[in-house]
Amino acid sequence: MKEDILVSVIIPVYQAEKYLWRCVESVRKQSYKNLEILLIDDGSRDKSPAICDNLGRLDNRIRVVHQANGGISSARNTGLKYAAGSYIAFLDSDDFIQEHFIKYLLSLCIRYKAGIAACQLHIGRGSDFKGISMKGKHRVYDKKEAFFSRKMKSGVVGKLYRRKLLKDLFFPVSDHFNYEDEALTYKLIYRSDKVVLSEKPLYYYYQSAESTTRKENHYKPMDFYEVLKERIHFFADKEKELLEYSWEYLCLNLMLFYINCRRDPENTNDKEKLIKLYREAYFKMLYSRVTPLRYKLMFTCFYLAPELCAYFYNKTVIPVRKLIKIIQ
Repeated sequence: MKEDILVSVIIPVYQAEKYLWRCVESVRKQSYKNLEILLIDDGSRDKSPAICDNLGRLDNRIRVVHQANGGISSARNTGLKYAAGSYIAFLDSDDFIQEHFIKYLLSLCIRYKAGIAACQLHIGRGSDFKGISMKGKHRVYDKKEAFFSRKMKSGVVGKLYRRKLLKDLFFPVSDHFNYEDEALTYKLIYRSDKVVLSEKPLYYYYQSAESTTRKENHYKPMDFYEVLKERIHFFADKEKELLEYSWEYLCLNLMLFYINCRRDPENTNDKEKLIKLYREAYFKMLYSRVTPLRYKLMFTCFYLAPELCAYFYNKTVIPVRKLIKIIQ
């Protein structure tokens, strides 16, 4: 494979001294070498700024930008401002990637003329990342099929994007916002004529105990609700089928938020408000032509007995995150 295409890898950095070196080394050692590595130090107070500078001196492909703390969205936006590559990948500073991540996803984009290529995420810590199988098929979707497959994750990591898809798009910046990926991903998929999804686990998502954004209690349903309502408005005058699917997606996430909130006795979210919002969305979803019957049955059970459903899912040996896989 020719290496005439520049790929920019954007890495927001904040208080990441424990994992930053491993993260950047996984990019430096990629089998595809024509890379631009953007380290955006978002006002870190630990040793991360010095580590960034040392890495910059070590490899001329690395560009370091220091800025005042503005959050992960601000750091990613800064990365987009400086990125010169024809393709973009986002990597969190406590994660790392398999050595062929860039080469493989770029080859899929080129082969199928796709705007986005995505791989599976392998989630874990420590020894969980040893002996991972690299087997897996891939499938090509048009943008509608990508949504209806219900297999495209909303996170921006683990994917490679054609740069032009991100033109005039930015991550929302707020002092309380937590769902910046969700606010952007559906727009990127909609802009892409083709999307390739691979089953190969090439992105290693590290569950560090210190990461506040990855703690199970970190629920902010109303932030998420605002994003999903904006998504509904986005599709309202574009695609009726995608509008109907967006109501289904809203139902699903309100249900899962309620289940998670009921699991945590110290959770302070307004559960009654979640149920009220769910009931409003339920009837929009109920008449959807794109929502499978098995989903409608699940949503109806929850509509009729939310507390009982939450109790069942929280007591069962089946984790909630696997619920959707079971009904697919």
